[in-house]
Amino acid sequence: MPSSRHPVVRITIIDPVVLDGQVLIDPAPEIPGAVIERRSLAFGTASVESRWDDAFAAPGIIDAAIRAEAAGADAVVVNCMEDPAVDAAREVVRIPVVGPAEAGMHLALCVADRFSILTTEAADIPIVREMVERHRLEHRCASIRAAGLPVLGIGADENDTLRRLTAAAHAAVEDGAAALVLGCTLFASLTDRLAAELPGIPVIDPLSAALHHALTLVRLGVSHSAVGYPAPDAKPISWPADDVHFGPAAAEGSALAAGGPHSEGSVR
Repeated sequence: MPSSRHPVVRITIIDPVVLDGQVLIDPAPEIPGAVIERRSLAFGTASVESRWDDAFAAPGIIDAAIRAEAAGADAVVVNCMEDPAVDAAREVVRIPVVGPAEAGMHLALCVADRFSILTTEAADIPIVREMVERHRLEHRCASIRAAGLPVLGIGADENDTLRRLTAAAHAAVEDGAAALVLGCTLFASLTDRLAAELPGIPVIDPLSAALHHALTLVRLGVSHSAVGYPAPDAKPISWPADDVHFGPAAAEGSALAAGGPHSEGSVR
């Protein structure tokens, strides 16, 4: 892993969805000192909005993380505020794997005593609540407010999305939030405009938070614990069909599905 002596850090963003040309993904933020590449999945859904979506995306995320490390990436960021498969990916690679939700919440707590998360639809609130509880931050989370938009509807009308986000943000401040974490990485382009509507309230773009966090970990020469995230024992893995692969869309078959070096669980 590069240390602080390395001038450039390679970060791979894994978009845990299948992109078919109709799904719009905002450009990655420019992070000084980082070269960023992106990988989407060849098998999965067009958006992640449920526990089912999380679980279905997991094999592809894990495979993409393995491939990113093998290709020389210094860190991986999973581009979804539900942090799908982040813990599992940490078990099979030794480079840092960062989730936007975890990074965004902890950054919020560096600038405020309590935060709220502005998510997409009301149906997502239980999933976000579980995530907050998993990180034992429920006593620091003032509320979870929904903008009333599906993920794939966020970019349909930017002004309407901002209006909905602003209403949810004001409600969150009334709940006691002193900082706000955007609950979907597709809200990122509205970060500055939303912050202008709430002077004095920090608004956290979780993807930017995750990328900066990944950069810092690499610069410090620190990654996740091999004790906290031990590599799984090698074992045979079977998929339902030889032509099914779950990894990055640009790859020629998945290492897991095609019998590659990790198909027997051989991880570092």
